[in-house]
Amino acid sequence: AVVSTQSTGGLYDMHIEFKKWPLLEWEAEPIWETLRASDVMKTNLEWLNSTPTVGRVVDVLRRTKHSAFPVCVYTDKSGGYHRISRSTSFRSQLRLQGLILRSQIVTLLKKEQFRDYGEDQQDLKYSELTEFYPKYPDIDDITLTVAEQNKIIDCCKYMNPCPYTVSPYAPITKVFTLFRSLGLRHLIVVNNRGEVEGMITRAELQEHFLEQVFDLKKERTSAASSLVTTNPILPGLTINGVEAPEGQHKTLHTF
Repeated sequence: AVVSTQSTGGLYDMHIEFKKWPLLEWEAEPIWETLRASDVMKTNLEWLNSTPTVGRVVDVLRRTKHSAFPVCVYTDKSGGYHRISRSTSFRSQLRLQGLILRSQIVTLLKKEQFRDYGEDQQDLKYSELTEFYPKYPDIDDITLTVAEQNKIIDCCKYMNPCPYTVSPYAPITKVFTLFRSLGLRHLIVVNNRGEVEGMITRAELQEHFLEQVFDLKKERTSAASSLVTTNPILPGLTINGVEAPEGQHKTLHTF
């Protein structure tokens, strides 16, 4: 057994690798200090408003495997708020309201916790919301009529109204520490206006992924630096009202 462990690794490590579970290292590498949350975050995310239609929710669940969804309010450039159900690209005035889990949404659908506009409905208790734990129903196993898909779900009653968030400029080492110390699975990236820019999960903090991002960022930085060239100023060129002497040079940034 000792020989097997030394040559192939531990049984638990092999099982984790086989299952592709995103297990984090004990601590982040110091070299990753140059990476920011915006470098690794996912931006092609799905989101829900506070009262989406059942049809919209089912469509999102069937198209994605995400385990959580930001609940947002769309704000236009004038500052007005519009609760919309259609998909909109991120980083376009999506004000964060909370975070709701896939397991919660599926449970609400399974227990028919949807209603018509203006209709009252009794809320689920916590024991009812976690009744199917740890194996929640699959969205493909839930059958809904056309009339039911036109009803709405009230996400505000069940979402986490204060999920952990981070700035796009936060160092990855600090993001890593948050995940390790708090046991996070999702971290929403928001700007200084409270608008969603993306999301980070444990998958984005895997060592091999961070190494790829680091190398790519290093290549881009090197390419940008190579665009800085030194060019002579033409004789007679006026700078700030003063004619530049012949032969004087200046640094020209071409990016």
